[in-house]
Amino acid sequence: MSMEISASSRLANRILRRLRQFDRLNRSVEATVGGRPVAIPVSAGLMAELTEPWMLALLRQLMTMAPGAFIDVGVNLGQTLIKAKTIDPARCYVGFEPNPVCVHYVEELVAANGWADCRVVPAGLGLTSGIVTLELYHGRGGDSAASIVEGFRPGEAISFRKTVAILGAEDLPDDLLAAPLGLIKIDVEGAEADVIDALAPVIARDRPLVSMEILPCYDAARTDRIARQARIEARFAGLDYRILRVLHEGRGGSYELMPIDAIGIHGDLALCEYVICPAERVAECLPR
Repeated sequence: MSMEISASSRLANRILRRLRQFDRLNRSVEATVGGRPVAIPVSAGLMAELTEPWMLALLRQLMTMAPGAFIDVGVNLGQTLIKAKTIDPARCYVGFEPNPVCVHYVEELVAANGWADCRVVPAGLGLTSGIVTLELYHGRGGDSAASIVEGFRPGEAISFRKTVAILGAEDLPDDLLAAPLGLIKIDVEGAEADVIDALAPVIARDRPLVSMEILPCYDAARTDRIARQARIEARFAGLDYRILRVLHEGRGGSYELMPIDAIGIHGDLALCEYVICPAERVAECLPR
């Protein structure tokens, strides 16, 4: 599963960064993802990165198994959107993103590629609607490490704080999560348990596949992360789902799914990706 930017575009980007002109440009970069051409906007210093080729392969498998709508919680700069639309351009896509800088960029990304049936909600997703603080650690723009969980990264300096909106499940428009949902991707830097609780009714209704990042606890002293992890495990157990860990490190863009009984305490960032699967579909997910 290939993902690449043209050599001429890479060279131009390097020159512009060296001349400190990259942040001032508004243009598009030519790229190929999964054999399809994609226009990647360069806007106000932001550009979606084409990384994680194993995720392209994983999404291809999951989207083939799950033909319903794709729900993306934590859109950031549209890295997952790019992969999803190159796999299945006609797939209904609904994304949730609280960072207004990212929302603006993703709207440009959608327009540049003419993708249909895309809705990007300018809010996070949680148990109840409200206004919260988004903590950024790498500048003021599209920081993929930003979190609405206060102090989620202790010891790391917060570079900027934004006031953002969270939309509670009870306030979602009726058509936004209309059946059938096929696949949910969650990447929300510590707020996973609230998102899962908010989506529990539609997960129970449609039994979609779930792709999710859960960052490590590192050690037993991180009781906050351990408690959130336990909530995730308990919620999915109550929904009769099973946890599969995605093994991708050193596999050349490929991956393996390994059933696990518990996430456990570890500090390996290569082991923080999961597929959460309905119990009745586990055998379908695993290689024969």
